[in-house]
Amino acid sequence: MLDLIKAECLKLKGTKILFLSVFILAATVFMIFSTYAINPKLSIDRNGWNNYFMSVVILINFLTGYMSYYILTCYIYAREHQENTHIALFSSPVHRSRLYFSKILVIYMYIVVSLLMAFGLSAVLGLFITARPLTFEVVIYQLGVFAKMMLMHAMLVPIITFFAIRWKKFVPAIVGMCTVMCLNFVLVNIPGNTFYPWTVPVLFSPHGTMGRTFTYVPGGIISLCFVFVLGLFLALRSYVRIEK
Repeated sequence: MLDLIKAECLKLKGTKILFLSVFILAATVFMIFSTYAINPKLSIDRNGWNNYFMSVVILINFLTGYMSYYILTCYIYAREHQENTHIALFSSPVHRSRLYFSKILVIYMYIVVSLLMAFGLSAVLGLFITARPLTFEVVIYQLGVFAKMMLMHAMLVPIITFFAIRWKKFVPAIVGMCTVMCLNFVLVNIPGNTFYPWTVPVLFSPHGTMGRTFTYVPGGIISLCFVFVLGLFLALRSYVRIEK
């Protein structure tokens, strides 16, 4: 399995898709940083570090995180069919389920590293625009927030792998991803919003005035677990049975 993971990492190294995925999150951080640096009403000195980090968290959970992770996911799982290398890949003696898990583990590694990068970059940039100290308590609290984000975004990946495997193309999978994000705008503020799993990361993290209705936590946990199990089952079933 370790060799397969290394092979997937080597395939991604230096690709434009990896650069784009990282750029999306980096641009998110720089956009929030610029807003807080320019607008005195949103400054860290006035509103505090937690408010600053909350803005980064909201934008990642609501929009740019899905863009970054799903672009990479669709590319990894649809790549073999796009490049016509799937015949050689699926003719190898390695069981297809191991191939599937090696790919998804690479995506999970990227989620962890990219969110830590977003947190670290946000903290470093924030120090340039405020005299308020970044306390140990704030760092620990925000690390907990970002750790929950890692888990929630990871649980939403398998269902996207299913669509990428099913459609065997990159563009249709991206269209599906855009549909998911657009529905977030409609459903985040309605009753029962946590039953739509893609609103859960933003609602289960500090989210300010978004999701103004009561957040039903059990509903969010159920929807996340359901879509994770369903996505994993459908994706594995499709990947193992996919025609050569």
